[in-house]
Amino acid sequence: MNKDKYKDIEFVIGIDLGHGETSAAICPIQWDTPESQLEPVKDLDMGSNRKVIPSAITIMKNGDAYIGESAFKSDHLQNAAESYLCFKKMPENINGEAEQIMIRFMQEVYRLIRERNSAMLTDTNHIVAIATPSGWPKEAMELYKEMAKKAGMPIEFVTKESRAAFVKAQHDATSGLGRSIDKGAIVFDMGSSTLDFTFMSKNDRGSYMDFGYDCGASFVEKIMFSELAKSNDIIEQFAKKYPKLTAVLLKKTREVKEQIYFDPDSRVKKIVNFEELFEDEDFEDERFKIKYEPGELNELLNKEGYIDKIKDAMIDFRQNHIMNAKIYGVLLTGGASRMDFIKQLVVDCWDVDETQIYRDQDPSLTISQGVAEVARVDILTTGMDAGLGDEIATLVKGDTIYDNFVESFGQDLYDGVIEAMDATLEKFRDSSNDISLNKLQKDISSSVSKAISAKSKDIKTYIEKSINEESVDIRNKVENVVSYYTSQGIVIETPKIKISDVKIDGINLDSLVEEIASQVADSSGGWGDYITGAAIGGVVAMLLSGPLGWIAGGGYLLYKGIFGDSESEEEKKKKAMSKPLDQGKRLEVYSSIIEKSDEICSQVATNIRNALGTNTSIRKAVKDVSKSILESYEDNLRKARILID
Repeated sequence: MNKDKYKDIEFVIGIDLGHGETSAAICPIQWDTPESQLEPVKDLDMGSNRKVIPSAITIMKNGDAYIGESAFKSDHLQNAAESYLCFKKMPENINGEAEQIMIRFMQEVYRLIRERNSAMLTDTNHIVAIATPSGWPKEAMELYKEMAKKAGMPIEFVTKESRAAFVKAQHDATSGLGRSIDKGAIVFDMGSSTLDFTFMSKNDRGSYMDFGYDCGASFVEKIMFSELAKSNDIIEQFAKKYPKLTAVLLKKTREVKEQIYFDPDSRVKKIVNFEELFEDEDFEDERFKIKYEPGELNELLNKEGYIDKIKDAMIDFRQNHIMNAKIYGVLLTGGASRMDFIKQLVVDCWDVDETQIYRDQDPSLTISQGVAEVARVDILTTGMDAGLGDEIATLVKGDTIYDNFVESFGQDLYDGVIEAMDATLEKFRDSSNDISLNKLQKDISSSVSKAISAKSKDIKTYIEKSINEESVDIRNKVENVVSYYTSQGIVIETPKIKISDVKIDGINLDSLVEEIASQVADSSGGWGDYITGAAIGGVVAMLLSGPLGWIAGGGYLLYKGIFGDSESEEEKKKKAMSKPLDQGKRLEVYSSIIEKSDEICSQVATNIRNALGTNTSIRKAVKDVSKSILESYEDNLRKARILID
């Protein structure tokens, strides 16, 4: 997308051209406004203070056309050539009859929007975005866009209704849908023509599944109308005389359906007088009554098998399209989702609690609002992630993260080792019991190993800290884009990586990175063993080189009478090492070691640095973790821009 192409555009209009209802919403692009300060999407008045109009069109004999409620005015019907309701279908041929009716309807909808917002909209300061059912293939979406262009709309975006619904819901932090998508959520789109499901999960690298079923809500009014016709001959007579105007009677039936589901506990009664529709002597005194007691319509739908058809569709989608994936959240959209039996079907068929089901206050407006929002954020975020892939690749291939890790972890490890050695030496010096040099050597190795083990349990934290510090620009870039799409933010889960049979200097570290969620915490002993074996052994030898040198260089004369002159130096050293030392001699040993403290500390630092910095297996472990976490930033960005082909 070329962002410069839209630099002079001020507004985005989102239009939901539904099979049963049509609505529109608008939002300013606000180029230089922070995401948190963007104005919310606003619904457009479609006439008579209504935000939703019926998707209906009456074409007059002179070629004029009327849409929405105006399509059913008696003076319009009187001179009508034809009237259409429920005419939307997946396009196949732009010159087809249904496609031509839709093009004319699009034209009239856009004209209405322009007329009612003439002070705000000019020929060049806005673009239009529309949506299609989620199950339409890309070719149909492209043809639909061409139809909108032919209708005169400045069309720029065509998106899937489910994507619009997801983005709309994710902007509402109270919906909880963003958190559900992390695990698995469904948009349940009860349209007039079809029932569409879209499953979205950020698990499995952001998979989704669309599928639609031929059981939209228009079947309800058709079932109702069929029942009416059985008991009212006048309906059949009207249909024979005005076959292209029966939509007006179907519209009256739909009004009753909507009234029933607006208040399911109330009795509904409507009298339809033909003379109120238009003048015709054959029908001027004719009328019919539509009456339903509470629950009666659901009984009819059950009898006709309609509710079972919806239930079967839900079960089929779960079993055969998402393979019984667990569902954690459901978004109900489409005006017909208000039907009172829908929510219970969702609970029963998809094993969710009612608290996991979310619906906008007015689901008839969800798609138009979402379409406008999607188009705006797509425009505003264009280019914000430019070069992100290259930046991540460079960071993954380089050593900056690992070097940062070695520096931070190594320094804290050094501090822990030195502290452990100091404590052990002081305990040796101050003990009330006689202690041998062998015991000192054993205690130093033990205390250092414990210090290393304790620090190693936090290795996961050190790795994540290093990644965060070195990838701050990448992370900010992703966060900035994602924040436009969802109020939920991004969640980077520490990936699981397995390294088999890692051996370092003969020490087996099978579970070095058994599970990155507890990175090295489970295998901290392995790291400790390695660092202790490779690094600390030499340090202990250095520590004791002071007292050993002192013993071998003359201090052993203190032991005359204990050692025989015939004994070799090695034998003398061995006995000196095992001989318990009293407090005075231990103080001499301690002082001898302290004299070498600078050299010892330097050697400890060098050995730790070498142990961490030169081992290829440890380096690979950290690099693998870094790569997975960095790539998850890209995954989160892609998942935020859900359902973009």
